[in-house]
Amino acid sequence: MNIFEIIITLAISLGAVVWGVNIYHQKGTWFLAGWNTMSKEEKATYNEEAICHLFGRCVVFCGIGAFLLLYGSFNQNDFILCSGLGIIAIMVILSIVIPKINIKKYRK
Repeated sequence: MNIFEIIITLAISLGAVVWGVNIYHQKGTWFLAGWNTMSKEEKATYNEEAICHLFGRCVVFCGIGAFLLLYGSFNQNDFILCSGLGIIAIMVILSIVIPKINIKKYRK
């Protein structure tokens, strides 16, 4: 890996982890797709703390997955690349499915 690849890998993954921690602590939610365009009345129907905890965890794990994906890609290691891609896919699916399954926890 050259220095540019290292910088790109660390910047993207650390950026996602930092953003995920901020979301977990209910900061930076204005940058979440769908949440920032939702009306105040519709936002009031959600348990914002529970949603932020779920999405924060998912974004942190997506940052870890992005690190593995980029590291595997730059080093031509398909196993690490696929592991990172799998983590990202699982986190995206869980962030959609979990609020639908456990409505009482994420809705008021």
